Amino acid sequence: MPNMPNPIKRRRSLRNFWINPEFQSRYIFWISASGLALVALNAAVFYFYTQENYAMLVDLSPMTDEAKALLYSELREIVTKLVLASAAFLGATAAIGVVISHRAAGPMFHFKRVFAEIRNGNRAARVNLRPKDDFQDVAIEFNRMMDSVVETKAPKA
Repeated sequence: MPNMPNPIKRRRSLRNFWINPEFQSRYIFWISASGLALVALNAAVFYFYTQENYAMLVDLSPMTDEAKALLYSELREIVTKLVLASAAFLGATAAIGVVISHRAAGPMFHFKRVFAEIRNGNRAARVNLRPKDDFQDVAIEFNRMMDSVVETKAPKA
């Protein structure tokens, strides 16, 4: 039987993406707010220019009122689809924000745990980050510093 992922473990790992809610919420808010501003600006420009040109072309053309109503209905349908696509874009942006913020919040969480271990007397504690996490250089320097401190405090033979 193929190796099936454990659904409980998978749920737990998704929950673990929300490590530092205050930091991550602020991060996601600014990413999403920027995306929302761009989407709103794009939608407004599209709608106002299209509406104006549509009105001029439709109202001046020799069409029946039913045909004109159908064209306006199609315009509203296009705008609705653009709004839905924009909402999907913002949702994807927020999801990407969670993943990216996790790469910063996760290491900070790990650093805090290592600091607590050292404060509690475990001088052998070191920071070990996942390969794609941010702050790799900080972790390396911290570990070097701890190695140096431990060497300095070691009794001379």
